[in-house]
Amino acid sequence: MAVDWLAMVYLLAYIPLIVPATWLLERFGLRATILLAVLLNVLGAWLKCVAGVLAVDPRNPEPMNPGKAAAFPLLMLAQTLDAIAQVFILGVPAQLAATWFGEKEISTATSIGVLANQLGVAIGFCIPPEVVRVPSSSLSPANSTIGFQNSTDMNYPIVHKDMMYFLYISAALNTLPILPVLFFFKSEPPTQPTFAQHVRKLAKVRSRLKVATSDSISTSAVIEPASINGSANGPTTKIVPSIGRTDPVITDGLYPITSESSVRTTAKDREENLQSPLTETDRELGQLGFKQQLFYILRNPHFVLLVLSYGINTGVYYALGTLLNLLLQAYFPNEKSIGWIGFTMIVAGIVGSILAGIILDRSKRYKLVIVSIYVLTLLSMAAFTGVLLVKSLALAFISSFFLGFTMTGLLPIGFEFAAELTYPVNEGLTSGLLNASCQIFGIIFTTSGSHMIGVFDVKYCNTFFTCLIALGLGLLG
Repeated sequence: MAVDWLAMVYLLAYIPLIVPATWLLERFGLRATILLAVLLNVLGAWLKCVAGVLAVDPRNPEPMNPGKAAAFPLLMLAQTLDAIAQVFILGVPAQLAATWFGEKEISTATSIGVLANQLGVAIGFCIPPEVVRVPSSSLSPANSTIGFQNSTDMNYPIVHKDMMYFLYISAALNTLPILPVLFFFKSEPPTQPTFAQHVRKLAKVRSRLKVATSDSISTSAVIEPASINGSANGPTTKIVPSIGRTDPVITDGLYPITSESSVRTTAKDREENLQSPLTETDRELGQLGFKQQLFYILRNPHFVLLVLSYGINTGVYYALGTLLNLLLQAYFPNEKSIGWIGFTMIVAGIVGSILAGIILDRSKRYKLVIVSIYVLTLLSMAAFTGVLLVKSLALAFISSFFLGFTMTGLLPIGFEFAAELTYPVNEGLTSGLLNASCQIFGIIFTTSGSHMIGVFDVKYCNTFFTCLIALGLGLLG
């Protein structure tokens, strides 16, 4: 149970810390947020080395010594620091893409950011078992993680030496990003890559300078980008009467916005037409604080449905990753290669996330893309459930590839769709809420799925996950 908490702390830390993490990203920007995450990660990595030095052979009959007593609490503290660092870094890809990349590159950039996280998980599947030499009889077949049993064939000095080697290398690699982040990384480019980012920055500057007029609710600012016309005077601002918007179609200045078009693309169109109205909603949201923006998006029913649907999909993905060995060992009890099925899912997800981002950048049809991927996810989950009943390892690999391809492909699309539904709210806030939903559903689904496997049967757990995916698809409808 204590070892399980080393994994669960990543899910539990996210829920209470997501609000301060997104506030930090909104208030101090990308550089401060990433630097804090890197420092916490480095501190956690080196504390794990200290915990490893203090660790002693658990089979040692000698009385408890201070080193052994402090080893696990210190390891837990280090793991908690790493979990906190994750909270600050998971919401960065969408914000980084919107801040630094052009309109036709945003979705692809977000996908690459999500890919980096998945790539780290894939490396975690492969490298540790190769570095730390653990006898096969010391592996626990009832767990999805490696556990040491009190077997006489486990050579603790060798295992401890390999583990320390792995911890030192890991800590050194985690330390490397400090210098480039500290000396080279900037929160934003000198010139905004899109007109939407220019409008957002202008609203923030006006808010901080407190130049907003008292009748801001009844007026709307129009920005004329004189710099686009070649004027050196920069943008000018006019105050014009706002137009009430009571129709169900969201409008952004002169151009209608639908669920399949892009607010940020429309901003680009305005730039090309030398017309750049900053709507009343845009201007007010740009001047609102973090708490007001949070309440605003939580009152957006479309965003709330996306949060629930996205959380269900990713929560099932987390539960599958945690329970995968239990699900597979029920059908392939003596097959050693089943551990590579999890690796296959992650690699397929990396490919899927990149392709999904490219498709979204080219089409800008947000709802169509996300619903299509969700339908493929449902079909893949149903196929995975049925294939396991056939007990074909080859088919299990194939179905797991498509399952990882579709489930992970949905991750960057969700970030971008949320940004479109809530523009001009900060992308870090929307992606943070999406990730929080994933953590909550991940804990619930992992716990309930594990209970189903223990009380009923594996097939009921897989069927349960399939029904959950169908529910998530229905919420998007």
